[in-house]
Amino acid sequence: MLKKWFFLLIIAIVTGKSFSQSPTWSNDVAKIIYGNCTSCHRTGGIAPFNLETYEDVSAMAGWVQQAIETKSMPPWTPNPDYKHFAHERVLPSTDISTIQNWVAAGTPSGNLNIAPPIPIYANGTQLGTPDISLSITPYSITSANDVYRNFELFVGSTQATNITAIEVIPGNPGIVHHVLVFQDSTSNPINTAGAGGTGSSASQLLYSYVPGASPYFTPVGTGFRLAPNTRIILQIHYAPGSNGLTDNTIVNFKTNNNNLRKITVDAALNHFNMTDGPLVIPANQLKTFHSELQIPENVTVLYAFPHMHLLGKSIHTWANKPISGDSVRFVKIPDWNFHWQDNFIFPNAIVLPIGTTIKAEAVYDNRDTNPNNPTIPPVTVTAGEETVDEMFLVFFAYMPFQSGDQYLIIDKRIFAKGATNFCGGQSVRLETIAGDGYSYQWLKDGASITGATNYFYNAFETGNYTVSITLGPNNVVSDPTLVTVSDAPVAQILTPSTTAIPEGGTVTLAGQAGVGYLYQWYLNGNVILGATSSTFDATYFGEYTLEVFNGNCYSISEPLVMTGGVAQTNEIAGQTEFLVFPNPAEDLLSIKLNDDLCGKRILVQDVTGNTLQMLTIEKSIVQIDVHELSQGIYFVSIIDENNSVLFKKKVILR
Repeated sequence: MLKKWFFLLIIAIVTGKSFSQSPTWSNDVAKIIYGNCTSCHRTGGIAPFNLETYEDVSAMAGWVQQAIETKSMPPWTPNPDYKHFAHERVLPSTDISTIQNWVAAGTPSGNLNIAPPIPIYANGTQLGTPDISLSITPYSITSANDVYRNFELFVGSTQATNITAIEVIPGNPGIVHHVLVFQDSTSNPINTAGAGGTGSSASQLLYSYVPGASPYFTPVGTGFRLAPNTRIILQIHYAPGSNGLTDNTIVNFKTNNNNLRKITVDAALNHFNMTDGPLVIPANQLKTFHSELQIPENVTVLYAFPHMHLLGKSIHTWANKPISGDSVRFVKIPDWNFHWQDNFIFPNAIVLPIGTTIKAEAVYDNRDTNPNNPTIPPVTVTAGEETVDEMFLVFFAYMPFQSGDQYLIIDKRIFAKGATNFCGGQSVRLETIAGDGYSYQWLKDGASITGATNYFYNAFETGNYTVSITLGPNNVVSDPTLVTVSDAPVAQILTPSTTAIPEGGTVTLAGQAGVGYLYQWYLNGNVILGATSSTFDATYFGEYTLEVFNGNCYSISEPLVMTGGVAQTNEIAGQTEFLVFPNPAEDLLSIKLNDDLCGKRILVQDVTGNTLQMLTIEKSIVQIDVHELSQGIYFVSIIDENNSVLFKKKVILR
């Protein structure tokens, strides 16, 4: 055994390889970013910059690492060690370590041709055809600061019904920070410029939207009762920097007229039933308050929604059962953030017996050291609707208990953590509800997948995927998610007659032929200029690889080592004196160059060597319009006054 271990160690040293290789963008990091960040950090998204391409993320690598280490991103305020929630935005420690190791290694790209594709995000509804769709009148923001606005929308139905799904579609995703959806069947006036509430004490909260949030679906057989002739009030927070921009946000509902179980959303804990009230926060003080309520019946709780304003520092809510005093955990937010409020949906319905006491503790910071304090110097703050006032509310979505509620299946949807259209050799992680006692069976095209019994499944084949979810006596099957996998081309160097290049001669290398294939040969990892046919006459010794593109997908061959011949020359370029981004590109290609290249020229060619563009370098960053070029492989070269190629890089247009 010792000899075997020593032999393996020697092999690792001699080959220069390690059993623990650094993560790369293409193989490890892209799927983490696409599954957790890009829904907001994308073109047209709410975030201030994009995290879509390797160039995007590598340029922000330090910020990304810091954000995930401090848990400020993905935005998720509850303490995951206290309570887990459905579809929570929490990175596992393994993903955090992967990004840390990638940054420490210098953000290696890996082979960008085999990186997973950027996900495509639907701009339209995810509810199919909504039963009710309401849109605000186009609203133009006239301030560069945070803007909170209440919009009054009328349903117009004279009959009561039940809401079974709620969806918010921002009209301008780049400026809509969050949306609270209220129902109000009174004619009370509302405060159009409010931030804390609507101005009407009768308004009932139904749903909250934050960027990246999916629609909320009620458990099967349940719904929110929508009163006849009611109105929907949208409270929208527009992020700073929205001045002069316009929004027309939409709220959509699926409804059901059957006799469903009614879900009630109520601020059961509030600043009116505090044990140490009233809610008065003196200037320059850190103040703690408590609220509690003994429930008068057996109830089933589905989610909690804590709410404070800008002085909020932390909030914690739980319950104590009667007789035993056993504690039931709801939500614990150690670092309150007014800008990231959310419905925290329990993965398992929580059943509370009559006599249970629900409790909450809220801490407020009215000191001038609080960066969110809206009034400096501080003044005494009391309860109220305005942003400069305060609130202490914990909303709960609940129903009267029925036997078997502990087995309610909260959600049956599948969430794709990345693109569902990709090339062979790649995959997408599909996830469904994760909770206590659930069991799963994944299916492809209606047939069970052997061993696929976790709450997630990595799909790598074309098909319609569903998951059968069981909890106690209940079972549901999700709607299908279509995954489309494009065939990758065959990248194979056919076995040559010999791998020893004769002195002064060549050996012809041939790749597997295919209809519509485009080729690029490499030697020792460097592109061979002009080697873009299915064959190549090898003159140099070293490691050859062949890259093949079929219009959609790429493949890289296994390496072939050739001996004999002569050493490679400068015509094979792998230099880093200039950077091309984004790569792949669509409309605009940017080229960043070292200053000493000024005066040289940039040459753009297709794979056949045809010159498409040539321009003189006059500054360190050059942009080229490529939107009229077809998809495929192109080459960008730096040439001198003698038309000699100094450096060359491959570019993918799509």
